Amino acid sequence: MSRIVHGGLSDADLAAAGADAGDVIDLSANLHPDGPHPLVIEAMRNAALDRYPEPDAASLRDAIAESIGLEPEQVLVTAGATGAIHLAAHALLRPGDACTVFTPAFSEYEGAARAAGARVVRHDAAPPEFVPPSDPPPAALTMIGNPGNPHGAYLEAGAVRRLAAESGGVLLLDAVYEPFVEDSWDANELVRQGFPVLVVHSFTKPHSIPGLRIGYVTGPGELIARLAALQQPWVVGAPALAAAHAALPLAASRRAIAGAVGETREALRSFFAERGVGTAPSRANFVLAFVGDAAGLRARLLRRGFAIRDCTSFGLPEWVRIATPSARDLPRLITAIEETLGERA
Repeated sequence: MSRIVHGGLSDADLAAAGADAGDVIDLSANLHPDGPHPLVIEAMRNAALDRYPEPDAASLRDAIAESIGLEPEQVLVTAGATGAIHLAAHALLRPGDACTVFTPAFSEYEGAARAAGARVVRHDAAPPEFVPPSDPPPAALTMIGNPGNPHGAYLEAGAVRRLAAESGGVLLLDAVYEPFVEDSWDANELVRQGFPVLVVHSFTKPHSIPGLRIGYVTGPGELIARLAALQQPWVVGAPALAAAHAALPLAASRRAIAGAVGETREALRSFFAERGVGTAPSRANFVLAFVGDAAGLRARLLRRGFAIRDCTSFGLPEWVRIATPSARDLPRLITAIEETLGERA
């Protein structure tokens, strides 16, 4: 298997730009622009390191279930969203089974399916709208992000219900960017309605804590039990569990930024449109833009203090994905992009 490429600012990136981490604003990983909440940082720092955490994260599981109106057996705490995706693939796919993926998509869908020995069936969601086909053939497991990554296209509830009902197997719905969507519908409603669906959530994006690897997946009790049977004990450490406990009561306040994120996203899309640069119709906290030379633009912006995502690994070498910055950083970002586009011209 080829190496999977992800966003996030690396030491190699910083070395190439001759910069320190504090000098670069990382817009390659689609995190909450306010950074982690002080209460979450405090809880992580005060976690007990001299004893084992709960082997099954039961207290966090129960708290999550209560907060979203599900039963504890319908929730499984995982090592980030990626942990949930790999558990689902290994629990639900046998060698040779078909796994449907709508591309371009988060690379771990295909990586997890192939690691389980499955046959990946790609269905292209074509630019610039990136709307997935409405009638894919049946598959043991179908994986889709809503909003999707890297384009940000968002399907309404009816379309996802049809996909869940007609997929022929289990639908894995990756909802990690849902907290940034204005007027979003609750993906967990599919679980309450009894659909064969697994809904993946992450603390990473809304709480800006990618270093802690903490997430969860919801679904029918029978499906969750199959995933739990494959999960090793102590898969999530004490600092991550403590941070998640502190983050749960902050969910509503963190989601309150969706309106501001939408305004910043649309301002960035308008900037590109005025310069003849096409963008995808994102509803998430990022913009996908057709810039011609993704790697070149990324390198030039990094020298100006911004890290963005070159989407070549998604099969989109002419597109970049840019997370919405804070409102205070938007003017500086726009100036930097203007300068880099001028250099290219």
